[in-house]
Amino acid sequence: MIYYVDKKVKKMHMSKSTEFHGLSISHSLDSLLTTKSGLSTSEAQHRLREYGTNEIVGKKGESTGWNIFIDQFRSPLIIILIIAGIVSFVLAEMVDVIVIAITVGVNVLVGFVQEYQANAALKKLKDMVTYTATVVRDGVAIRVPSEEIVPGDIMNIRAGDKVQADGRIIEVSECEINEAVLTGEVEPQRKITEKIAQKNVAIADRANMAYRGTVVTRGRAVVVVTHTGRQTEIGKIAEMVEDIGEESTPLQKQISRLGRILGVVVLLMCTIIMGLGVFFSSEEAGRSGIELFKTAVAVAVAAIPEGLAISMTVILAIGMKHVLRRHALVRKLLAAETLGSVSVICTDKTGTLTEGNMSVVQVVTPMSVLRAEDLKVVEKSEDSDLSDARYAVELGIVCNDGLIENVEKQEHEWNISGNLTDVALIKYGCVLGMYKSKLDQIYERKADIPFDSKKKYMGVLVSERTSHLVVVKGAPEKLYPRLGSYRAYGKKIPWGGSGEKHIKTKERSLTAEGLRVIAIAYKEVHGSKKVVSEHDLTDLVLAGLVVFADPLRSDVPDTVKAAERAGIRVMMMTGDHRSTAFTIARAAGIGDGRSEVCEGVEIDTLSDQELIEKMRSVSVFARVEPKHKMRLVKILQSQGEVVAMTGDGVNDAPALKAADIGVAVGSGTDVAKEIADLILLNNSFTTIVASVEEGRGIYQNIKKVVLYLLSSSFSEVLLITASIIGGLPLPVLPVQILWVNLIQDSFPVIALAFDRTDPENMHEPPRKRNASIIDSEIRTIIVAKTIFANILLISMFLYFYRVHTSIEMIRTMMFLAFAVDALFYIYPIRNLKKSLFRIPWFDNTYLTSAVLSGWVLLIAAVYWAPLQKILHTVPLGLQEWGILLTFGLVNMIFVEVVKVYLVRKRS
Repeated sequence: MIYYVDKKVKKMHMSKSTEFHGLSISHSLDSLLTTKSGLSTSEAQHRLREYGTNEIVGKKGESTGWNIFIDQFRSPLIIILIIAGIVSFVLAEMVDVIVIAITVGVNVLVGFVQEYQANAALKKLKDMVTYTATVVRDGVAIRVPSEEIVPGDIMNIRAGDKVQADGRIIEVSECEINEAVLTGEVEPQRKITEKIAQKNVAIADRANMAYRGTVVTRGRAVVVVTHTGRQTEIGKIAEMVEDIGEESTPLQKQISRLGRILGVVVLLMCTIIMGLGVFFSSEEAGRSGIELFKTAVAVAVAAIPEGLAISMTVILAIGMKHVLRRHALVRKLLAAETLGSVSVICTDKTGTLTEGNMSVVQVVTPMSVLRAEDLKVVEKSEDSDLSDARYAVELGIVCNDGLIENVEKQEHEWNISGNLTDVALIKYGCVLGMYKSKLDQIYERKADIPFDSKKKYMGVLVSERTSHLVVVKGAPEKLYPRLGSYRAYGKKIPWGGSGEKHIKTKERSLTAEGLRVIAIAYKEVHGSKKVVSEHDLTDLVLAGLVVFADPLRSDVPDTVKAAERAGIRVMMMTGDHRSTAFTIARAAGIGDGRSEVCEGVEIDTLSDQELIEKMRSVSVFARVEPKHKMRLVKILQSQGEVVAMTGDGVNDAPALKAADIGVAVGSGTDVAKEIADLILLNNSFTTIVASVEEGRGIYQNIKKVVLYLLSSSFSEVLLITASIIGGLPLPVLPVQILWVNLIQDSFPVIALAFDRTDPENMHEPPRKRNASIIDSEIRTIIVAKTIFANILLISMFLYFYRVHTSIEMIRTMMFLAFAVDALFYIYPIRNLKKSLFRIPWFDNTYLTSAVLSGWVLLIAAVYWAPLQKILHTVPLGLQEWGILLTFGLVNMIFVEVVKVYLVRKRS
């Protein structure tokens, strides 16, 4: 008799220190007031309220808003500004104090907003990776969010699962769990159900326990949950799972190193400026030591691209959100950066190139071929082709690890989990009236042999009334050697002859059509039997072949072509039959549809050099195992390729980890998603290519910011140095330089991060793995623009100095020249491949707003009396504005000319 635990009045006789590994299964269940049939829904809700959610909260590594705000004041430039402000205050230079305070405030505010939003975006993306578990409630196995697991739950775990709570193992089938996160042991531990009588047993030796955070690498087990949340072993040592922050990406390190080098250079130059100012001092120049100090500080603030590093994080975070809109979740900053470099995509077939909507289309018996619709007719006779076919499907549902919920509702409300083949069989069974829940009661599972990607089959031992049955489901070529007979018209006929010929011929023709074929076999076992092993899988009876269709996604051929235009090679690596793989590859256009197929067994016979040669002409690999995928990835990387690798199972984990970009399908196992850098939310191959396109856009935006900030870094330094050496007055004042810094280095830099990806990025080959962000093109533009702009600035300064007597008017002109140049210059660098007049000017609303704000600040600085007094500016006439606008336009046209030169050089 089945009953469910619903005893709220009782207390579980357990404590936080209860050592369940030393208890028998029955004692463990009694201590937790539960049974193998699980808790009732109401009891589970009661325990959830009593024990709390199954979460490990209070992570110390998460940055708070206050921490981020305080970090802004640790910037060397902010410290220098504060010192300058203190000096100005001591000297009663209150105007300078106000400007410096505004500069510090704006820089701190912008830095805080950028970093806070970036961190918030990254946290939100991380939180999208959620976990569920299969538990038994009210006697039925269902999927629940990990947070809702409670002590006493009966939890099913299988290969590929990340264990979501601590528990005592009560049933096991060849289960192995990797517990390295707790014990440091890299070898998986084989699990048992017997109690361990010894005292003071180390975690690594508790073979009858499963712990949260560990990974099931093989087999399956049933666990009664003993501890959740903070009471789990990993919860007790929560620092092992705390966020310790994203490791800086190679490009971030490169940018940070560049910023530090520039900082040292600029500070050295500023020191030289002060020295030169003292050495070349003249009565005409009218420079004081304090004025030179403040000028040097202002130049340092303007010239050092302090916002470069945080701008990188912002661009990467925004880019990750753009990728998310295209149905992929980037889990690591490093992946967002690396995506644009991908040169080879190694993809699986099922569910990625194909729709992943697998369905049964035919059932082949040794005597005939029946369409899926034919089986809907129920015949009373047991000696017909139809009955044989229905029996094969029935056994396929019995030998099945899939799970279905809500079967009493409409089909679109069914909740089915499992691999695609199992799900397709369960769905087809429902259509035929063969419900898995009912079949599981008729055929009670006693033991099983879990599916293994190397063996390519699974088996179960079930009891049917008074007899026992071994049922096996798997790749036909793996089962053929184990057959002793086949079923025809309800009778067993020795394997061979016309029946064998018919089956094998039909299998070859079906796989050549791109269909998936699995074999179903069985044998009766006499006497009482509780375990099943490989030795039992002999002299099997073939029930039939079940044929599945999984159509190629309609957009895949065009996407493969788009990838090839972008210089990305597409390779298929699948465990399917070579004929199926070849047909799908040809339809998808992989390897030009003429590539030969290499099988896993052939890979084993080739040396690395022979395999390199083979891979030059072969893009399709069939019947491959995880070890083959791993080897192929490493061979590609040894040739300088940046590899993206797809996978969905626990056995794919090594290859996913080895690849530069590990790509997990959203329907894959917990382990695959945990290791992956990119998760496909829609399982589509097209999403991989779309993510690469966004990755290239991310890289281009980073280049724009670097180019924008560095191009103007030395203009003020060179101009002021030239004026000092020439014994001339300072062309711009410190407060004016700081104001330009506010206009240039704050909002426009942020706005560049929102530029959308240029589709033409996918018409170029991928960048090299470790290519420098400051490539020859960037260097050319920076040097050419800096020299050209300074020639114009120095000429303008000398002209006005000789013509005008008002130094305030000259400084106003030079101050505005810097700012106007920055506001004009940002447009041509938005696209280095196209002319300014071939790209939309106003598609980035953030940039438009930033530039308009810059013009407002600029005009206010010249015409608003309070700012005139602070910045020492005077109103300008139309003639002066005409000169300034011409200066900005000439600079912009010069950059366009340099771009044309670079495009022609590239061509």
